[in-house]
Amino acid sequence: MMEVTRPLGTYSHTYWLMYLLTAAAAAVLAWGVGVRISRWRTGRGAGRDRMSHPWRRSLDLAADVATQRRLRSPSHPWLFHGLIVWGFGIFLLGTFCLMLQEHFGLPTFSGGWYLILNLGLDLFSVLVLVGVILAAWRRWVLRPEELSRARTSGLVLALVAALPVSGLLLEGVRLAREPDPWAPWSPVGYSVAGLLPGVETETFSALHLGLWWGHLLVALGFLAAIPFTRLFHLVAGPAALFFADRDAARALVPLDLSDEDATSFGVGRIEDFYWKRLLDADACTGCGRCQSQCPAWQSGKSLSPKEISESIQSRLIPGVREARQGRSPGGGEDAPALAGEVVQEKALWACTTCRSCEAHCPVGVEHVPRIIDMRRFLVLTKARFPSELLTAFRGLEHNGNPFGLESRERVDRAVEAQLPIWADTPEAEILLWPGCNGVYDPRYRQVIEALAELLKRAGIRFAVPGEEAVCCGDAARRLGNEYLCQELVVRNLEAFERMGIRRIVTACPHCFNTLRHEYPAFGDGLEVVHHSELLSELLSSGRLRLPSGGKESAIGFHDPCYLARYNGITTEPRQLLRAAGIHIEESDRKGKDAFCCGGGGGRIWLEEQEGRPMGDERVGQLMAAGALKIATACPFCLTMLTQGNAKLADGMPIQVQDVAEILAEKTI
Repeated sequence: MMEVTRPLGTYSHTYWLMYLLTAAAAAVLAWGVGVRISRWRTGRGAGRDRMSHPWRRSLDLAADVATQRRLRSPSHPWLFHGLIVWGFGIFLLGTFCLMLQEHFGLPTFSGGWYLILNLGLDLFSVLVLVGVILAAWRRWVLRPEELSRARTSGLVLALVAALPVSGLLLEGVRLAREPDPWAPWSPVGYSVAGLLPGVETETFSALHLGLWWGHLLVALGFLAAIPFTRLFHLVAGPAALFFADRDAARALVPLDLSDEDATSFGVGRIEDFYWKRLLDADACTGCGRCQSQCPAWQSGKSLSPKEISESIQSRLIPGVREARQGRSPGGGEDAPALAGEVVQEKALWACTTCRSCEAHCPVGVEHVPRIIDMRRFLVLTKARFPSELLTAFRGLEHNGNPFGLESRERVDRAVEAQLPIWADTPEAEILLWPGCNGVYDPRYRQVIEALAELLKRAGIRFAVPGEEAVCCGDAARRLGNEYLCQELVVRNLEAFERMGIRRIVTACPHCFNTLRHEYPAFGDGLEVVHHSELLSELLSSGRLRLPSGGKESAIGFHDPCYLARYNGITTEPRQLLRAAGIHIEESDRKGKDAFCCGGGGGRIWLEEQEGRPMGDERVGQLMAAGALKIATACPFCLTMLTQGNAKLADGMPIQVQDVAEILAEKTI
């Protein structure tokens, strides 16, 4: 019986040259990658654990690449990239199987598997070409605003296309030269063979030899070009994903402020970045997904996360060279400052830290932490920040809250609302943390009072803190004032220790994120729950009861960024609303893809200097979805959405409520 395979070793007498060229291409690749890695190592240490759970990281990375799940999005074309990636995966598999049989005698290129592999190689060659055509059409015909125009883009696409083209031509000439009973399993190559004119065998042999070497040189050229073109994302992208930290933004790395030898804090020069930030800059492909999904950019602000990546990338080579020469911050007197000249200050201050950019980045770039690092440099080293922040900083420093109001009001407001105070309530089992807004903002005090009423109805023994509590530190930290943040954190932890507090519920996602994820770096961990989680639990257990019947529709729910994207809490608030008989009008931007209100990252304390208010944009999106009322679960969102100028058909402003207020109106 005829063996199912193809003739191998046709040009075995020239393998020595093939090996020599392959070694040369591999050497160029290794040298180029080594140079890049040495640049990353100019940065500081990891800053956080980047190597834990290597198997889980590897499996996640394999799933990311195989399924292209980080690229799949209804708002962005991704299939062309998937076709190219999957096609090159098949090419690698075919090459590996051929090598194993030809050089080691293993039956990896014969039998039924050979036929299936041949078919796959042929079909995916065509699919790769389709992907290249779609990519070229998008880049040079559609020309989306967010897509960067790299000089080497044409070369990259040409190399990608040349490999399947040369492979199909090579297969066609092979089948035309030597009849093969298995030729139909290479349908495209078989068709190419049918188009070739009848010529002498010697001519086909010469043509086949030329194409064989051409195909090899294209493949080796592709390898050698990786470190010097956008193809480097094939190395840096997977590396950035492997070393990614899911907590990178929600638990920022604390600064060591006790270092007496430190001359600056934060990031003012390339070597001040952690090495992962420099890897991120090289991993950026310029696809612009971060920019197109950035609420600040979409509302007309200067911030483009993509441009920050590219600015850092452009500064990487000179910055590293200057760092190695031991020159001063920024690379000498004439070198541009990283924050302010290389990256615009107004772009840094426009960020709301919502992480929409990170949620849509296909290579796991950690945008938010590096923006905070540069803010830290501006605030702590240069004392340069928007003038309106001075009031908030002074209020936090002297009164423990950004409003600058007396701490005594914490007790006064609690007494007015008949809320139990922890010092006077020994039976309390959970601390109701009102946050600064829950004490000093008259509108948000109504939310805390509604939440307190729900806890009373459920029989929860709770109390609020007295004068000993101060701001959790979220605003100070996100605005770059790490020194002030750490002072506030230490004061609160000392107060919690004295009060014997171990469990906290809060309605503010910013307080929730800070207390739950950032306080453990400074002391013992606390059990912290968001009010939507606790209320959902109380409803499920029957401790809170709702009347049956009654439906209210046309309410849109706005997901707070620090609840949804930071902590993955999207179900519980909706469960509360549905349990209250409410039909939710969902917008396209919802859950972890929700549009930011504009108040995060300390932006609520800044004036709107450019573009349109994000709160107005968000209210418009919810109203377009049919909402006549808006529910949310965050004090900043409540404020920013209420400040919008949107009006209903009758001219009245749209009503914005917290889920606790809505639930309090419905419970028995």
